[in-house]
Amino acid sequence: MFLRFRAVLSVFRSAFENPVLRRVGFAYALFGSAEFGVWITLLVFAYGHGGPSASMLMVLVQLIPCVALGPFLGALADRRRPSRVLCVGYGLQAVSMGAVAVAVALGAPALVVFALAPLTSLSLTVTRPPQAALLPAIVRTPDELTAANVMTGWTDAAAALVGPAAVGILLTWRGPGLAVAAMAGMTVVSTLLVARVAGPAAAISSDVVAEDAEDAEGDGEGGRSAGALMAGIRRSLASIRTGARSNLLVTVRNPQIRVLLALHTFYFVLIGALDLLCVILAVDYLHMGRGGPGFLNAALGGGALIAGFITAFLVGRRHLANTLTVTLSMAVAALALIGAIPRVAPAIILIGIVGLAGSVFDITGRTLLQRSAPSDAIAGLFSILEALMDSGLALGAILVRVAIAVGGLKAALFAPAVVAAILIAGLWRQLQKIDSSATVPQVEIQLLRSIPIFAALPAPSLEGIARDLEPLAVAQGTVVIREGERGDCYYAVADGELDISRADQHLQVVTRGDGFGEIALIRDVPRQATVTAVTDASLYTLHKEQFVQVVTGHTKAISAVGAIIDRHLGEDKAD
Repeated sequence: MFLRFRAVLSVFRSAFENPVLRRVGFAYALFGSAEFGVWITLLVFAYGHGGPSASMLMVLVQLIPCVALGPFLGALADRRRPSRVLCVGYGLQAVSMGAVAVAVALGAPALVVFALAPLTSLSLTVTRPPQAALLPAIVRTPDELTAANVMTGWTDAAAALVGPAAVGILLTWRGPGLAVAAMAGMTVVSTLLVARVAGPAAAISSDVVAEDAEDAEGDGEGGRSAGALMAGIRRSLASIRTGARSNLLVTVRNPQIRVLLALHTFYFVLIGALDLLCVILAVDYLHMGRGGPGFLNAALGGGALIAGFITAFLVGRRHLANTLTVTLSMAVAALALIGAIPRVAPAIILIGIVGLAGSVFDITGRTLLQRSAPSDAIAGLFSILEALMDSGLALGAILVRVAIAVGGLKAALFAPAVVAAILIAGLWRQLQKIDSSATVPQVEIQLLRSIPIFAALPAPSLEGIARDLEPLAVAQGTVVIREGERGDCYYAVADGELDISRADQHLQVVTRGDGFGEIALIRDVPRQATVTAVTDASLYTLHKEQFVQVVTGHTKAISAVGAIIDRHLGEDKAD
C-alpha cells in the first residue's frame, strides 16, 4: 500500500516538472470545470422556464448537433496543428459561453438561450481530440506520458467536483447569468495558457500532404483557391467516411466489442438520467434551492475523484469483467436507494457512491475495450464511444421524463436499476468470455518500452502493438535475416544474443531490449545486413504493415527510427 502511494506521488511530481505540460494540464482542468458547470447551469435555467420537459429539451438541443457533427469537428486535429485547434476551441467556448451569459443577464427570451446553447456544446467537442494528439508531443519521457494520461483522468474527476460546486454557489448567490459568465472566464484563461504552446505539426498522411501541395501550386502566397479548398474538404470527408465504415465493421464483427459498447452506452444513459434527476431532486424533492443541482453534481464528481485512486489498484489485473458488472450494479442500486431515503445528507452520499462506482466502471470498461480492439481500430472505436456518449446522455434525459410521466420521481430513480438488471442478465455469458479473450501482454509491453522506437508511444498504441507481436524462437546458429533479402517484418529481441554482419564483417551484437530490421521496412530497400543467432534466442516479430503504420503515425517514433537509421548507415551499421 505504501509503495503504491509513493508511486501515485511520483506521478504528480513527474507531471508538474514539465512547464508546458503544466500549462496544458491546467488549461484542461479549467475547461473541464467550465464544461460541467455550464451543462448544469443550462439545465437549471431550462427547468426554471418549463420544468422537466424544458430541461430534457435543453439536453437534446445540445447533444443532437454533437452526435451529428462531433466526428467531423474532431477530425480538425488531424488536419491542423493540434495546439492551434485546441486554442481556437477554447476561444470559441469562451465566446459562446459569453454570449449565453449576456443573453441570460439581459433577460432575453428563453428561446434565445436555447438557440445559443448548442454553440457551447459544439465548441466543447473540438477540445478533446487535439488534447489527446498534443500530449505525446509535449512530454519529455515515456514516464511523463504515463503521468499525463493518469493526470488527465484525475483532472476529469476533479473538474466534475469543482465545476458543479462553483456553479452551485454562484446560482445560489446571483443566478445563471453570473454562473455562465464565470465559466466563460475559465475558458478565457485556458485560451491564454495554450496560446504559446507550439506542439506537433498536423498528423496527416503524406499522400494528403502531396495532394494539398498540388492544390496549392500556382495559387501563390495568397493561399489556395476556393476550388482547391473545397477539394481538400471533400477528401477529408471521404477519409472520415471510410474510417467510420471500417470502425463499424470491426464493431459489428467483434462480439466482445459489441457487449462493451452496449454496457457503456447504458452507463452514459445512467449519467444522462442523473444529470436531469439532480435538478429535479434538488429543487422539488430535497428543497435545496436553485444551487442544489450544482452541489449534488459535485458529490458525483467527488465520488469519481476518489475512484481515480481506487482504479490504480486495478492496473495490471487480467480479470476485469466481474469488476465491470459489480460497479454498474452498485451505481444503479445507489441511485434507486435515493427514493427510499428522502433527505439531503443520504442523497449526497448515495450520489457520491454513484460517481465512485460509475467512474470505476467507466475506466474498467475502456480498458477492456482497448484490450479487445485491434490495434489499428482503437482510436476509431473510441470515437464511436464518444458518439455513443452523447446519444446515451440524451436517451437518459428522455428516460427520466418518460418515467416521471408514468410513475413519478421514484419510478425514474428505479428505472435504471431495472434496465441494468435486464441488460447484465442478457449479456452475462458474453461478459465472462471477455476476460478469457482480452489479455494484457505485460511482457511484450515492457519489452517495447525498452526500444527507443516505441518508447514514446501513448499507452493505447503501445498495448495494441504488443498484441500484434508474434513470438519466434530461434536456435543457435540460425540466420534470422540475410543481406540482400526483401524485408517483411521488424524483430524485437526478448532474450539471447545475435550477431549483425555485413559482407562477412562483424558490426555489432544485439541483446534483450534491442531491435533490428527497420531500415528495409522504412526505406523500402533490401536487407542491409545479416543477423545470426549467437545463442538460442527469443524474438518477437511485427509485420511490415503494422510497423510502418505505427512509426509513421507518431512524430516521436518516426524521429527515433530516423535517428537510428542515420546512425547505422552513417557508422556503417545496418539492420
